[in-house]
Amino acid sequence: MSSILKRVLTSVVGLPLVIALVYLGGLFLLVVCALLALVGLRELYLAFGKVDKPIHAVGYIATVVYYTAVYFFGPGYWLLISLTLFIIAVQTCLVVFFKNLPIEDATSVVYGFLYVPFLLSFIIFVREHEAVGAFYVWLIFTSSFGCDTFAYITGMTLGKRKLINTPSPSKSLEGIIGGIVGATFIGFLFGSLFVRFIGLEFEGNLVLNATIISFFGAGFSIIGDMSASAIKRRTQIKDFGNLFPGHGGFLDRADSIVVVAPIVYLVVNLLMVMPV
Repeated sequence: MSSILKRVLTSVVGLPLVIALVYLGGLFLLVVCALLALVGLRELYLAFGKVDKPIHAVGYIATVVYYTAVYFFGPGYWLLISLTLFIIAVQTCLVVFFKNLPIEDATSVVYGFLYVPFLLSFIIFVREHEAVGAFYVWLIFTSSFGCDTFAYITGMTLGKRKLINTPSPSKSLEGIIGGIVGATFIGFLFGSLFVRFIGLEFEGNLVLNATIISFFGAGFSIIGDMSASAIKRRTQIKDFGNLFPGHGGFLDRADSIVVVAPIVYLVVNLLMVMPV
């Protein structure tokens, strides 16, 4: 089976699952995010260390505890407590196993947890937002995939100024601009269609909100994509895994999403405070 066919089949199967996740939300979304967080965390740990190490168990346990806290308490005080306990647990391991635990392994456990499980959890926070979270959570995906698609098309057709001395030297300035503009337009279009056909009453301009959120989401999706490329180049791997045939591992597909999710959450909350 060709790689292109694998990518198409994976997308055909994956899209309905994403739609179901967003629609259902709640415990279903949380459990799937937690499982994917564990998968992505293991992919990252293996990229850093090639094999699972005992200290990695602290990251896996922290992920389960963290998502349990998210389910029962949502964003807020208890999340700070769980993050604090996680840092203290790693520090304790440094003390107890100081002869056998390299500092690089301890720091990679902390970085991995913050990069994958923590950032990914903002999908849940956006979905459960009191103000049309089911609408805003879609902007995480449209910003990420829209920017990636338009950046590829624009880069292939108009790209001349390559981004040298970056983790992704094949990308072009024109591609990045095209990706941001294209994803922003998708956000505007999505907001317009949503208001037109759903007829949702909302305090503030939902279309303008979607456009603003998509602009920032698209910009940071490039950071997510290029930071993942930097990790793969530094660790000398082609893909993080093979969870999705033709696409690679979870982080190969979600590298932008994990960075865009907290940005969308932050912008949504800012727009709630300062409606436009």
